[in-house]
Amino acid sequence: MATSATAPGPVRAAGLAAEEAADRLRRVGPNVLPSSRPPATWRLLARQLTHFFALLLWAAAVLAVIAGMPELGVAIAVVVLVNGVFAFVQEYRADRAADRLRDLMPAAATVRRDGHRLTVAAADLVPDDLVLLEAGDRISADLAVVEAHAIAVDESMLTGESVPRRVTVDERLFAGTYLVEGAASAIVVATGQQTRLAGIAELTRGATRPPSPLAVRLNRVVKVVAAVAVAVGAVFLGTAMLLGAEPIVAFLLAIGVTVALVPEGLLPTVTLSLAWGARRMAGRNALVRRLDSVETLGSVTFICTDKTGTLTRNEMSAVEVWTALGAATVRGVGYQPTGQIDTPAANRDAVADLAYAAVRASSGRLSRRDGQWQPHGDPMEVALHVLALRAGVDVSARERWEPATAIYPFDSRRLRYATVVADTLYVKGAPEAVLSRCPAPPPRCGRSGPPHGRAGPQGTRRRDPPRAWPGCGPRTRRTGAGTARPGRARRPAPAGRGAGRHGLPDRRHPPRHRDR
Repeated sequence: MATSATAPGPVRAAGLAAEEAADRLRRVGPNVLPSSRPPATWRLLARQLTHFFALLLWAAAVLAVIAGMPELGVAIAVVVLVNGVFAFVQEYRADRAADRLRDLMPAAATVRRDGHRLTVAAADLVPDDLVLLEAGDRISADLAVVEAHAIAVDESMLTGESVPRRVTVDERLFAGTYLVEGAASAIVVATGQQTRLAGIAELTRGATRPPSPLAVRLNRVVKVVAAVAVAVGAVFLGTAMLLGAEPIVAFLLAIGVTVALVPEGLLPTVTLSLAWGARRMAGRNALVRRLDSVETLGSVTFICTDKTGTLTRNEMSAVEVWTALGAATVRGVGYQPTGQIDTPAANRDAVADLAYAAVRASSGRLSRRDGQWQPHGDPMEVALHVLALRAGVDVSARERWEPATAIYPFDSRRLRYATVVADTLYVKGAPEAVLSRCPAPPPRCGRSGPPHGRAGPQGTRRRDPPRAWPGCGPRTRRTGAGTARPGRARRPAPAGRGAGRHGLPDRRHPPRHRDR
């Protein structure tokens, strides 16, 4: 059993008392997704052995035995059994899709109880618990935000939208989503089966599959074949009786003709053809859980698909950088901090300064966990951190040596992120929000500027006539970065006028290897 709270109630800085939390857990039950008993295995297998085509073949096998052809009857029965078991395996795997949603619930959560910060099992969360969230945490229950510090939530699992959603106080966070940026405190308002994630799990269990186009057409063919076989058998029975044959001989003749007209090889032929298609698709990294989906995909005319995380790898990479001293091309694989930056020697320090300024005006970072480099926060900002590492900047050491004294997160009104470090203001944001505050005019897209993006001969990029930086190139994302002297930065989000322009990094979504 689980429950939901209609309102977060008064926020208590100390959180729930341990005794009260234990009492609520006994009353409302653990914070887990409800589980329902899956269809019995024997029912799934019986379904594959008793559909219309299978019943027709069973009837043909029985008639073959009656007609004195036991070998044919056994062969037909074996065909039905092998085909049924093969289809049952595919169906069994598909019907376990809802159970995989439980993996989206985290194992632990950080809460405040009795005034102490504790890590408890996610299943032990109860309504009105005060949950403490940091960037990178998976949300354990439906929450109401009571304190937020520039938080953004990845809700792609619920909505399919790859761009993190900015959340403020009194807005809701949903179980199974990620906090990709900032920190927050939130009150639990729904646990267990009352969460939105549980509702999605219930929909996946209750959905019924309509018959595929192949199944509809195949059933129609089988019905026609069965009617023709029975009709022809009846005609032969009547004809044999009119010609004076004994009734038993005429009956066996009619059965033999009827069985001969039943296409015993059609069912395994269809199954093996679909299995071969599924195997070929698996070789291209496309998993097909149901065999008839292969034919359904072949009937598709248009495919509408999300780009980020589907056609691309749900990450960003800095590929080019422009500074006042020239352009630089960045080479590297994924989030690996090792890479190569191709640029004149005079421009290397400028690229490093740009990368460091962009990282200081960001919260996303790259960290090493379990021997692998893992992104932590917004993919765009992680790409900037990778750029800085490839440029030879020891970001961690410099952050320890130069701690931030004030941070002004990005918002939709200012379109920029600012960080004050000692007497320096690092600013990153949209070109129109940064370049307009730089005293020097932005450079133009010439031989050393950003490409317009159209391909030239031999796959090279053609440089178009000069354009202003903010409008150069499609399908890329550019961010301006600069520094300024903030002075007494007491007002929110210092404007940073008179800032020194560092340059523009160009980031792109790398495609998956099979989608190129």
